[in-house]
Amino acid sequence: MNATPRTPRALRPHIVLTGKCNAGKSTLLNALVGHDLAIVAPTAGTTTDPVVKSSELVPFGPVAFVDTAGNDDQSELAAARAVKTRRAVAEADAIVYVVHRARIDSDDLDELRRLAVGDAPLLVALTHGDLSPAAPQDAAPVAEIQQITGSAPLPTAAPTGEGVATLREALIEVLRRRKAREKSLLEDLIRPYRLIMLIVPIDLEAPAGRLIMPQVQTIREVLDADAATIVVKEREVSWVLDQLKRPPDLAITDSQVVLKAAGAVPPHIPLTTFSILFSRYKGDLARFVRNAKRIDTLNHGDRILITESCSHHTHCDDIARVKIPRWLRQYTGKELRIDVVGGRFPDNAADYNLAIHCGACMITRTQMHARMHEVSEQEVPLTNYGVAISHVHGVLDRVLEPFAGEV
Repeated sequence: MNATPRTPRALRPHIVLTGKCNAGKSTLLNALVGHDLAIVAPTAGTTTDPVVKSSELVPFGPVAFVDTAGNDDQSELAAARAVKTRRAVAEADAIVYVVHRARIDSDDLDELRRLAVGDAPLLVALTHGDLSPAAPQDAAPVAEIQQITGSAPLPTAAPTGEGVATLREALIEVLRRRKAREKSLLEDLIRPYRLIMLIVPIDLEAPAGRLIMPQVQTIREVLDADAATIVVKEREVSWVLDQLKRPPDLAITDSQVVLKAAGAVPPHIPLTTFSILFSRYKGDLARFVRNAKRIDTLNHGDRILITESCSHHTHCDDIARVKIPRWLRQYTGKELRIDVVGGRFPDNAADYNLAIHCGACMITRTQMHARMHEVSEQEVPLTNYGVAISHVHGVLDRVLEPFAGEV
């Protein structure tokens, strides 16, 4: 259990609790995680912004529970809270719709119909079982809930613990099924007893004393596949290759040194980048490749949106604010208007000619797909750092060779 907080949220399925004000979401969340995290009060609208709690669902593993504001909030800030709740639900890997068992109405049923058409598995928790015992008239709405969701709602009484264990077991089952459908980061790229070379620059952006998460996640997947990895800086690639009895089966480089890596790694060794691996793992590699070619059609004054999924301290050679804008202007020869935003796409994303998203290593696959859907609705072409950088450096075809059948 001590290791649980160390698992990044990007690797944790997000379980979102949603429903009306005073349905019992926060009380149920506290029961699920085993301690008082969310504030519980009879006042409607106690929960405002989504509350995220990293926890463990034994024996499934690390998860993140998300408590949200009531979807019938009538406060002055209701509209802003509703936007955040909708986004949290759109990014959910599993949804628990929480409803007071004595207050099920047509609004709840309409919301369940809307949620049921989504990709995330949907469970319904009937709360206040200790205060509102089931009555004969409850049978009709309960039956309709089962018809909408395909599974029976789960009665709970969080203060007494009734039904909480059953809800946990149901969550474990739906998350296991969902995880079984997911691909891994290095899907179809490695096998046992293969050697993978990781080319890792140690520059101003490299954190002192540690590797960044894409590098760590890649190393772990290599080890899980019973393969081996060798980690080297870009300046030592040629020397390391000379020391080996046989060449690596695959080389993976940081996008910032992809041009140097492409020159140092012989053509017979497949080469790609961490960011391209993540674009395939969490996004849509073929779509990102198509849209990267939009760079060739940019004109003077066109607007580019660069988006990051994590917060960090910027510095004089920042990848988003300095390097990518410089490479874009050098490649196109055009004076472009480039904005960098952290977090989500702005409301005016439709004003941009191209959006370039980071590798998404700090958000989940579901969160990335929600962002892709959001920008697609605004008809903005979207690519990612690794694909765009490789394109402007003229090595995109080289780093896509391992995925020739996919792109």
